[in-house]
Amino acid sequence: MSKRNKTKAQSKKKSGSQRTGSGSKAQAMDPAVRERAVEAALKTSYESMQRGDFAKAEEGLRKAIQKFGRHPRLFANLIAAIEHQGRPEDAERAACAAVETFPEDANLHNMLGAVLKFQGRFDDARDAFRKAVELNADYPSAWRNLAGLKEFSSPDDPDLATMRELLRKLGPKHEGRAPLYFSIGRAYDQLGEVDLAWEHYEKGNRNCRSRTRFNVDGLRTTVDEIIECFPADWVNRGPAAGASRAAPVLVVGMPRSGSTLIDQVLSSHSAFHGIGEFPELPRALATHSGDPKHRTRTLASLSDSDISSIGRVYAKLLSRRSGGPQRVVDKYLTNYLHLGLLHRALPGARIVHATRGTLDNIFACFKVMFTTNIPFTYDLDEIAEVLEQSYRLMDHWKSIMPGAIHEVKYEDFVGDLEGESRKLLGFLGCEWEPGCAEFHTTKRQVNSASATQVRQPLYQSSVGAWKRYEKHLAPLAARLGESPQA
Repeated sequence: MSKRNKTKAQSKKKSGSQRTGSGSKAQAMDPAVRERAVEAALKTSYESMQRGDFAKAEEGLRKAIQKFGRHPRLFANLIAAIEHQGRPEDAERAACAAVETFPEDANLHNMLGAVLKFQGRFDDARDAFRKAVELNADYPSAWRNLAGLKEFSSPDDPDLATMRELLRKLGPKHEGRAPLYFSIGRAYDQLGEVDLAWEHYEKGNRNCRSRTRFNVDGLRTTVDEIIECFPADWVNRGPAAGASRAAPVLVVGMPRSGSTLIDQVLSSHSAFHGIGEFPELPRALATHSGDPKHRTRTLASLSDSDISSIGRVYAKLLSRRSGGPQRVVDKYLTNYLHLGLLHRALPGARIVHATRGTLDNIFACFKVMFTTNIPFTYDLDEIAEVLEQSYRLMDHWKSIMPGAIHEVKYEDFVGDLEGESRKLLGFLGCEWEPGCAEFHTTKRQVNSASATQVRQPLYQSSVGAWKRYEKHLAPLAARLGESPQA
């Protein structure tokens, strides 16, 4: 870590120490009583975060630290709660206080590294991840994070050897095997060992898929119902009475379709503020949808008052999260499921559909272990099916909402960034700004799987990347009717 950044981190640690308190009263508590109290606070904070109420979780955790004293798990949850609110500097402050208090805790160093990584401070993040694996060499998540920030240029790289040895040590059902499979696969990919890379990607996906649940038929049925319940005459009734005038930008589509690049380019423009993936629209809808089995039909039967209320609540939450006058960019990708209702609830919203070549998109999903739960990404056929269903529904929206949706094709975007960005900005009613071309220098929190890529100048090496794995993807390509030239 540079001298400048060390000073900055030390300042943050001091500030974090002042904020979190020492919990001196806790020293007199019976250890067993204290541990039960901490467990209860952790449970409450977890439940709040599961509901999406990260502010409440933060408040409870800070009170617990004041009352029961500093505890590594309380700190870990506090860091997560702050980070989910889009406050990277406060998250860093808490993480620095945590590692200062518990310097031998590998998990807290790993969390500090993640906070720094999402800010684009990769050198400092590497230092934190390296410290984590030094403290605990058998820590798959930290190895995954460290490996994700380096380029492997030799098969004799000691980090690769250590990860392979750790993989051999872990039991066959150990969940730590998955991050190691993906990390080793990425290393072999960089070394040009395509077959070995594929072997590890495949094993990593199989391991993840065995621990998740996903119903492809259920998605297909949901899309059928949405198309049936939200036809042209429903969607085009006009704005619901009392609808919000807010004009956010919603980026929708598949994971690994270029959505983070779009978000980063827009966030480099003075008119926009990107907040990443903001799951508040589905939560707002859930309060009106009742029984999940009848959710679509229930939403289609809502009154204008309910529809406009959903839009106003969502717009208010967006504004609160952005904290400024700029137009908000929300890239919660599965919002594509709700565009018909949103068209009436928030008529000023503009929709951007991120798309990418089919096999590139599928393979890009398959070679990543996502930090959030996206269960369909661990099976090639399921990725393909979800892609098909998302396109089927987007085609429906585009056919009945002409002019409301702008498609951005990844290949075109990286091939002519300024030209395609001008088209996008024109759709959004804004002029081009040179800062958009320097998107990789924009300082902001980026929590997606593309956090490292969007910190780099534009490159086109990902276009056609699947062709290196054509031998392994040939069966899927044949089923999809894709040619090697696709």
